[in-house]
Amino acid sequence: MKKQFIDDIGGILAQKHLITPLDLAGLHKSFKDRNDVSFEDFLLEEGIVEKSDLLDALADYYQVPAIDVVGQFFDHYDITLIPKNVMLQHLFIPYDRDPDDNLWVIAANPNDPHLRVVLGEYVTHHINFMVGLPTDIIDAVEDNYDESITYQPQEIQNQKMERSQPDIHPTGEVLKPEDSELEIPVTWQDNIDDYEKD
Repeated sequence: MKKQFIDDIGGILAQKHLITPLDLAGLHKSFKDRNDVSFEDFLLEEGIVEKSDLLDALADYYQVPAIDVVGQFFDHYDITLIPKNVMLQHLFIPYDRDPDDNLWVIAANPNDPHLRVVLGEYVTHHINFMVGLPTDIIDAVEDNYDESITYQPQEIQNQKMERSQPDIHPTGEVLKPEDSELEIPVTWQDNIDDYEKD
């Protein structure tokens, strides 16, 4: 499968005149013993293609939009819907949720048939995929997940603040004694005349 992927991505890059057929033949040999890095990251590390060109090729290959994950904003709530280890294992990260309940997910391999099954265990949204680079997805999960677990949506914070607010009476409203449950202490003052009367 790895060989087929290299041939397919290499073929797309060759069609775009970003590499030559000779370069494509050498990719297999160069990448053969690189088990520590994805093929996509290998292409960038070796300076074979630019990042934007590689993303365009991946979009053509997977037939989904491609996105540069670096510098993107990720919603705290969406990220915490799914355990961190699951996202790292399957190389994806939730990206955006629209009003029609569509959840956009950036994945290194949007064609992975297990992704929808895995996501279905945690969300009920309609899933749409985008493709991103594996290392960028890992970095985004690591950078955003830990700070997200302590995050509370603004509406929850507001609710807590509202519950802690004391009752405030509008200006001009006067509390009558019968409206209050407080007991007003009464001070008894002895009249000296009572002692003088015998």
